[in-house]
Amino acid sequence: MKQIFLLLLLGNAAFAGAQQCSGILTGHVHHSASHENLAGASVYVAELNQTRVTNDKGDFKFDSLCAGHYTLHISHISFDTVIRYVGLQGASHLDVDMPLNKTTLEGVTVAANRQPSTGIRKELAGAALEEARGRSFSEALARINGVTLLQTGSTIAKPVIHGLHGNRILTINNGVRQEGQQWGNEHAPEVDPFIAGRLSVISGVDQLRYGSDAIGGVILVSPRALRQQPGHQAEVNTVYATNNGQALVSGVWEQASKKWEGFAYRLQGTLKQGGNVTTPDYRLNNTSNREGNFSVTAGYRRHHLSTELFYSYFNTKLGVFSGAHIGNLTDLQKAMEATRPDPAFTGNKGYEMIRPYQAVVHQLLKSQTTVDIGGHKLGLLLSGQLNDREEYDVVRNAANRRPQLNLNIGTLQQELSWESPRKGNWQHSGGVVSMQQNNSYSGRYFIPAYRAFNFGGYYLLKWNREAWDLHGGLRYDHRAIHSNRLRAGGAEFANYDFNFSTMGASLQAGFRATEHWKWTAGATLSSRAPHVNELLSNGIHHGTATYEVGDISLKPEQSLYLHVGQNFSNKSGTLSGELTVYHNRINRFIYQQPVPGEPVLTISGAFPKLVYSQTDASLQGVDASLSWELLPRLEWTNRYAMLRARNLVADDWLIRMPADRFTTGFKYALKDGARRSNTYLQVEGMQVWRQTRVPDESAGKQDYQAPPPAYFLVHTDAATTVRLGQVPVTFGLSVRNALNRSYRDYLNNLRFFTDEMGRNIQLRLKVPLGKS
Repeated sequence: MKQIFLLLLLGNAAFAGAQQCSGILTGHVHHSASHENLAGASVYVAELNQTRVTNDKGDFKFDSLCAGHYTLHISHISFDTVIRYVGLQGASHLDVDMPLNKTTLEGVTVAANRQPSTGIRKELAGAALEEARGRSFSEALARINGVTLLQTGSTIAKPVIHGLHGNRILTINNGVRQEGQQWGNEHAPEVDPFIAGRLSVISGVDQLRYGSDAIGGVILVSPRALRQQPGHQAEVNTVYATNNGQALVSGVWEQASKKWEGFAYRLQGTLKQGGNVTTPDYRLNNTSNREGNFSVTAGYRRHHLSTELFYSYFNTKLGVFSGAHIGNLTDLQKAMEATRPDPAFTGNKGYEMIRPYQAVVHQLLKSQTTVDIGGHKLGLLLSGQLNDREEYDVVRNAANRRPQLNLNIGTLQQELSWESPRKGNWQHSGGVVSMQQNNSYSGRYFIPAYRAFNFGGYYLLKWNREAWDLHGGLRYDHRAIHSNRLRAGGAEFANYDFNFSTMGASLQAGFRATEHWKWTAGATLSSRAPHVNELLSNGIHHGTATYEVGDISLKPEQSLYLHVGQNFSNKSGTLSGELTVYHNRINRFIYQQPVPGEPVLTISGAFPKLVYSQTDASLQGVDASLSWELLPRLEWTNRYAMLRARNLVADDWLIRMPADRFTTGFKYALKDGARRSNTYLQVEGMQVWRQTRVPDESAGKQDYQAPPPAYFLVHTDAATTVRLGQVPVTFGLSVRNALNRSYRDYLNNLRFFTDEMGRNIQLRLKVPLGKS
C-alpha cells in the first residue's frame, strides 16, 4: 500500500512538473532611438544555458519552460548588453530596447547607426548570414538586393553595387579602409567572412566618413562586439561542399576577464580547401583553392576610456583555369567559339594546383582608442596593412619556381575623430585622416612601383525631430602619386607625378509618415581619382587572362547620386516591403573597352586586349523587395533589381553592366520542439535575364562575344538547432543550382571559355563548445 501511495505521489509530482514546463517566453528587440527591428541579436537565458537569435523582425521565442525566474542577457554588435529578469507563469512577452554603446565608438557600424538612417542601408545578419557561411565574402554580400558579382571563374568573385565595383566601392574591415590590389577584376576582397557578425552596404552621408571616392557605396564588415560579462564562450563552424569537395572549419574563442575588469579578447581562425570545380557537363582543371586565416582582438573598456587592438592574417591560393591561358591567336579564337573547353583542360578530380595560380597574403593591424570627455567622444585610429600578391604563369622551364609577377603594397592610416554629445535635435561629428602607401613589384611589368600620399577631412551634421531626420556632410581629400616606369625599349625611366583633389558632399532626408511607413531621399556628390592601373598599366592581367593598357590622360570621375526610397509594413508585421529608385550621373566615367580586332600575342600566349577609356555615363535603376507572411509560419519573399547604364557621349549602352534579375522564395518555419528550435525549410528561384542593352556593333565589334542567354536557378536551404545535452548544435543543408543548370553569366571574366559551377550541396554544422 505504501508503495502504491508513493508511486501515485511521484506520478502527481511528475504531472504537475510537466504542466509547469509548458511555459512560453516571446520577445521583441529593437533600437531604442529609432525603434527599428534588430535582427541578429543574441538572447541568452543563463538558467537554461540556451541562446536564441532574433529573426529579421527582431523576434525571439523560448518554449517548454518551467515556471520560475529567468535571467536574460540580450546582446548585439555596437549596442550595450541588456540584462532582464523575468518571472514566468504560463506565457509571457518581453519588449527590449537596445541602447547604442555609450562608451565606445565601435568603428563603422556605430557611426552609421547612431541616428536613424536617411541614406541607403542594407544589411546581412542573423539567420541570413548563417545561411551564407561557407561561401566567399562576396558571395555572402550578393544576398543583399542590388549587389551582384563580378567573377573570374567559379572561385574568384568581388561585389558589384548598382553596376559599380573595384575602387569605386570601399570595404571597411573592422573600422579600417581595406587597401590591397583591389583594382583588379579578379582580386577578390581579402576578408574572412567568419570575422563578421554583420555585413552592411551603405551610401549617403555616412559614406563620407570613409572617403570622397565611394561612388558605388561602402561595405562595412562589423565583427561582434567583445564579450562584456565575465566568462568565456567558444564556437566551431564546419562546412562541406560536394561540388568540389571543399571542406572548411572555423573556430572562435572569446573571454571577458573576471580578474581584470573591463578586459576581453577573442581568437578566431579559418581553414579551407577545395578541389577542382565541376560544371553540369565537365570538371575544370586547376580550379582548386586553399585558404588559412586567423585574427586576434583584445579590448579594454573602463568608465570613459575604451581601447582595442586587432590583428588579422589572410592567406589564400587560387588556381586559374588552364583553358583561359592560350598559346596562340588561332587557339584563342577557337577556344572562344567552342561550346565547351578542350578536353585537355577538363576532367581532373582532386586538389592538385599547378600553374597558372595566384597566392595572396594580407595582414592588418589596428589600434583604436576612444575617450569620452563630458559627452564629447575623441577617437584615435591607427592601422597598418601589408598585401603581397604573387601570380604564377605557365613557364617552359619546370625548374623556374618564381612568380611571374609579385606585387607588394604597404599602407599606413591615421584618423583622429570627434563626435559631440547630442544637444537638442543636433549632433556633430568630424575627423581628419591621412594615408601613406608604397607599392613595389618584381617580375614582368603590369603596373609600376609607386608611392602615394593621402590626406583629408570630413564633417557630418545630423538633425532629428519627431518624424523628420536631416543629415548632411562634407569631405575633402588630396592624393599625390609618384611613379616611374621604363620607356619602350627599356633604355630609360619615365617619371610620373599625379596630384588629384576630390570633394564629397551629401544631403539626406527621412520622414516617418506613420509608425510603419518611412520615406527617404538624398543627393550625394562623390569624386574618385584614377588609380595607377587605370593610368599606367601595360601588360598581362594574369587572373582575367587579358592584356590591359592604361591612359595617363585620365581625369577624376565626378558622380552625382540621387535616390528616393520608402519602406513599409502593416501593423501586424506580416507584410513589409522596400523600394529604392536611384540615378547616378558620372562625368568622366572610367571603363575597360575591349578591342576585339587587336588581340595581343606575347611570350606567355595570346590574350584579349582591353583599353582604359573615359566617357560620361548615366546609371539608373530600381531595387525592390516584398515579404509577405502568407500563413503563420509560411513567408513569401521577392527581390527585384534593375539597372540601365548609358554611355552619354556615344549615346549608347555601357558595356559589362549587370542584367535585370528577380528572386522569389518561400520559407516555412516549423514549431519548436522540446529539444529542437529555429527549424526552417526554404526554396528560392532566381531569374537572370539576358543582357540585351550592350553597345551597338553596327560600326564594329565592341566585345569578344555576345552576352550569354538568360538563366533560371533554384536554390534550397534548411537548418535546425538541436539540443544535445546542454549544447545547442545547429545543422544546415543548402543546395545551390539544385536543378544542375548549365549557364554562363555576363559578368564572369571567363564566360568566353567555360560554364558556371553546377549543383553544389553544402552541409553546415555549428557547435558552441562552452559558455560561462
